[in-house]
Amino acid sequence: MRRSVPPSMRIGELAGRVGVSTHVLRAWESRYGLLTPVRSPGGYRLYGSDDERRVREVVSLRDQGVSAMEACRQVLAAERAGDAATGGEGDGAHAARESRRDTDPMRTDPPVLVAQLLDAVTALDEDRAHAVLDTAFLDRSVESAIVEVVVPFFARVGEMWELGRIGVAQEHFASSLVRRRLGALSLTWGIGTGPVAVLACPPGEFHDIILLSFGVLLGRAGWRIRYLGPDTPIASLSSAADLIEPDAVVLAARRPAGFRAHGPTLGRIAQRHPLWLAGRGTTPRVLDEIAAHHLGPDLVASVSELTEAARERRRGLQRAPSTGPSDSEPRP
Repeated sequence: MRRSVPPSMRIGELAGRVGVSTHVLRAWESRYGLLTPVRSPGGYRLYGSDDERRVREVVSLRDQGVSAMEACRQVLAAERAGDAATGGEGDGAHAARESRRDTDPMRTDPPVLVAQLLDAVTALDEDRAHAVLDTAFLDRSVESAIVEVVVPFFARVGEMWELGRIGVAQEHFASSLVRRRLGALSLTWGIGTGPVAVLACPPGEFHDIILLSFGVLLGRAGWRIRYLGPDTPIASLSSAADLIEPDAVVLAARRPAGFRAHGPTLGRIAQRHPLWLAGRGTTPRVLDEIAAHHLGPDLVASVSELTEAARERRRGLQRAPSTGPSDSEPRP
């Protein structure tokens, strides 16, 4: 074996050392065989320095955007390669890990997770819904979880509600469920020195989950977010933009009327700030009337587009000549 220190840590101590919850550690152990604890004489599962090293390597990969599943696979593959070269891991740990992976009953394919979420929401089963979301965010990066699971799930919720297959209670339950999960990912929105975005929906637009998801992705890309949310008066949006002087104002609506009803005011906002329109309500006519930019439905691509536009805008502001008197000119 390759353990440099005999296993002596309970899972709570290991969790504290690596900054990962016990729930996540147990999932990585049972699903992917990342950890190989031994039993103490008293029956406790004890973990050693090799377990800690593997977890730290997985955490490092996840910080780079690799899903937990793929990170565990890479770490274990690298370890097996090293063991093959040195003749290590002769205690059956590799076989035990493979067995656990092969018999894992939890499937994590995005379409399966979406279907499981829909079943849980239809039944108003909060525990089951949170368990599915836990799996979605545990087994992939935040970006992948949002794009592959959360957004398709909410699109299906909207379709089912419009077709009468679920009621208002289920639709509100789904919104509350996802909003709380995404809200936990927005706690650092005001930190840093990155570009600033104001995000809002116009008056009468109450469906903001996709906009909230976009805010999470922007925040993880280094943006500072000022989230005004649904049903925002356009006059308030204009005042906020003038106060903040953001690098981007993003307004999302499902119907063109959500934009066109406020066309003149939005046009004036677009003259003073970079205004981007998103959602199904964004049509060529709306964009032309307001003279705004368009963000498409691909959230990841939209993050890249907005980031590049902000970078170019800042370069342009730096190159622009000063309109005031220079330091060498006499002042009145």
